[in-house]
Amino acid sequence: MSGRRTRQLRDALVLAASLGVMGGVLLLRRSREPSASPVPAPASAPAAPSPLPRGGEPERLALEEREAQAGCDFADHGFGGYERWRPLPLGRLLVPPARAMSAEGGYDLLVHFHGAEAIRKVLAPRDMELVIAGIDLGTRSSDYARGLEVGGWDALLQAIDREVGAVTGIAGARARRLMLSSWSAGSGAIGRIVERGSSHVDALILLDSLYASYMPGQTSLVQGQLAPYVALANAAARGAPVFYLTHTEIPTSGYASTKEVASFLLSELGASPIAVTSSGDGAPPNTPGLGAEGAGEALRLTRMYDGGSLYVRGYAGSGPGEHCAQLRLLPTILAEHVLPALGR
Repeated sequence: MSGRRTRQLRDALVLAASLGVMGGVLLLRRSREPSASPVPAPASAPAAPSPLPRGGEPERLALEEREAQAGCDFADHGFGGYERWRPLPLGRLLVPPARAMSAEGGYDLLVHFHGAEAIRKVLAPRDMELVIAGIDLGTRSSDYARGLEVGGWDALLQAIDREVGAVTGIAGARARRLMLSSWSAGSGAIGRIVERGSSHVDALILLDSLYASYMPGQTSLVQGQLAPYVALANAAARGAPVFYLTHTEIPTSGYASTKEVASFLLSELGASPIAVTSSGDGAPPNTPGLGAEGAGEALRLTRMYDGGSLYVRGYAGSGPGEHCAQLRLLPTILAEHVLPALGR
């Protein structure tokens, strides 16, 4: 190999080695630099509560699960004649055996808002031959109100008809009678339904579940916000569809409690409840809440009103156990008041 070619080869090897060293230094520097922290996404603003018409219902936060367990952890006796929960676009459904349907596919439907598993435990083993929809949408009344925005309620009823038809094999299954119930924050959905008047309701059951807003800086209720409920109570007092309202002594801050609302509704009708003493004086036989299974002192009746198909019941207690125990009333209310009124 000539001297010239030898020098060229040597120069090329030196250049390659230099480039390798420089590349290694750059890589080392880059590895020692702190990695750039990703820019955090701006926190989204919390969704504003969905206001109800005419002043509407205040934001109602249901009891936290850890607080509710003492009163809401009911014994589980299975599904009775129902097989299992069936999913719906909104909530879930219990479908009874086909014998609960009429030959034309008519059925009796109970739609309950907030506490689906609790009502399954207290209702399913009793074989009342009801289609039962349980809707859990959150812990605030606005969660339930938003869930029924713009056609949500009609879409839910249509989905229930389709599912009942699919399970029973009865084409054209339709709800012939509709019962609504709610507990705690679930009344956010009831408010949407009754204010719009979009469905004929054969019975309304509110279990420690109806609240109201105060006038700014006052403790008097916003005028007109409970007008649909006053109308329903008036109709029930004249013997129209059953309206059953319960309350506890649980105080609220900044808005009217269920007890205050019950008193307001009765005053609008020119009616007053009667006091029930600890010995049971003033309560008729089989009054729900006196000796309800497993409820104990959590369902001690303190006042009541009966007028036509309007029933108001007040219960002692101001804690989560008493609040949850209201769910235990539903089977008795249905069996002793609602179903007989529907001819069953």
